[in-house]
Amino acid sequence: MLNRSFGSLILHEITTHRIEQFKRERLAGKWRGHNTTGAAKPIRPATVNRELDGLKTILTKAVEWGKLRESPARAVKRLKVDNRRTRILTEAEQTAILGACPRKLRAIVALALITGARIGEILALRWEHCQDGYVTFWETKNGKARRIPISPTIEAVLSTQPRVYAWVFTNSRTEQPFLSVRQVFNRAVARAGIRTGDVTLHTLRHTALSRMIASGFDDHTVMAISGHSSTRMLERYTHPTEERKINALDLPAVVTKRSQNENAAEGGVLNGVRVG
Repeated sequence: MLNRSFGSLILHEITTHRIEQFKRERLAGKWRGHNTTGAAKPIRPATVNRELDGLKTILTKAVEWGKLRESPARAVKRLKVDNRRTRILTEAEQTAILGACPRKLRAIVALALITGARIGEILALRWEHCQDGYVTFWETKNGKARRIPISPTIEAVLSTQPRVYAWVFTNSRTEQPFLSVRQVFNRAVARAGIRTGDVTLHTLRHTALSRMIASGFDDHTVMAISGHSSTRMLERYTHPTEERKINALDLPAVVTKRSQNENAAEGGVLNGVRVG
């Protein structure tokens, strides 16, 4: 995409104005996924930001190599992105989806709901990564390996998969790991009767981590499981219920009642609030 827009230019022709124009045009554009026949979808701000990040890296390297005096992308701001996903599955929805999944997908979905791992991390699992009482995710988003203990529930899921191929979840037809399970997952969601259109594979991770936090596990424990590098990244998984808010507000033992003499003397008003 960058080559299509900037490949024919020489460096000094790549100006801040051209980059801003590229950003506007990309944001106004649409795309259609490979082998999809539905309507083209609008390009999301997060996608444009990733393309801008790539361009900025290239131009910064040009400055380091002495090919540019200053990067024209330096003043270009990234688009604002609200990537908070608030959708979590109810227990009934979770049961319905698991029941609607084919056997292989059911194990993948179950492992995602238990561990909060990304689907790509799960699909890349090899049997050699599941030994000595631990599962190690090597293909992670931040490039850092993450190891979690094999709990009884994880062991139960792994035991449903035959140890025939190198990968835990292998396409028996190709004898290679699954590259994607998105379409078959979407069909399972539809069979489960969920028509809201907001349940994606990432919803599984969101559901798992949200429940860990709601159950009272500390941030550092959840971070060790999820692979997040800061507590700030966990904010999107925190969904306090009204009951928890009320319980939090009731923690301090604040005395709001006063004696009748005090109320009478001050007209029954305490800090602007009538008390009795």
